[in-house]
Amino acid sequence: MFVSVNDHNLHVALHGSKQAPALVLLHSLGTSHDVWQEQARVFSASHYVICPDFRGHGLSDISRSPVTVEALAEDIVALLRELGVEQFHLAGISIGGMVAQCVAATMPEQVRTLTVFDSSIESLAPQMWQGRAAKIRADGLASIASGVLARWITPDAVETPHGRGLATMLARMSSEGYAAGCDALAIADCRGYAASLVMPVTIAVGELDEATPPAASKALADAIAGSRFTTIPDAAHIPLFEQAAAVNQILAQSVERAEAS
Repeated sequence: MFVSVNDHNLHVALHGSKQAPALVLLHSLGTSHDVWQEQARVFSASHYVICPDFRGHGLSDISRSPVTVEALAEDIVALLRELGVEQFHLAGISIGGMVAQCVAATMPEQVRTLTVFDSSIESLAPQMWQGRAAKIRADGLASIASGVLARWITPDAVETPHGRGLATMLARMSSEGYAAGCDALAIADCRGYAASLVMPVTIAVGELDEATPPAASKALADAIAGSRFTTIPDAAHIPLFEQAAAVNQILAQSVERAEAS
């Protein structure tokens, strides 16, 4: 469905029953809600799964104002209000993990659990992101696509159906939408949110992730009191397809921490 929030038309995919506990899944840079297909397929049997497309991604409008992690979080908060969702589990990957930190800090009493995959607490390379945004605006996203995809998945997964699907997602991505996401990552800083993350928190990362290395995810976990940290074997930056079973188990264990209490 489409929802107008903060003067932008956003697309959101909804799965499962509205009467079930809500699970919100936030995607990575250069993908869309479809990156969560394996998780939505499994969790829609027991949860109301909400998968938005960020500005400039999927079927959502390209942003008409500077993109920041905070602006994307404001969109998610407004979207959930429009949908009438009051309590929800929240998960995000990569930039989606940073947006999830901001959302959870903004509404800590409504977020039942937070699960962050392959993300960090602050920008790891501001100058790199600035340079990448400039290159994309000058030469197009195709000029860096092969290098990006090589960090998303392991070499063995490139020619699998899911690997080819991720390549198609990236190929269909708007250059400006991706560049605006780079702008956001160049200045992203979630350190001020850590103290507000009082819900059960799980931090997970692919052991082979070079985009946000395990050390960056461990630093995020160390900053959040009581959080759990785990690595995903044989996984790179986007393990959602390649190691779907492990990701689903991590999500299930996270959700169960709240639903069992």
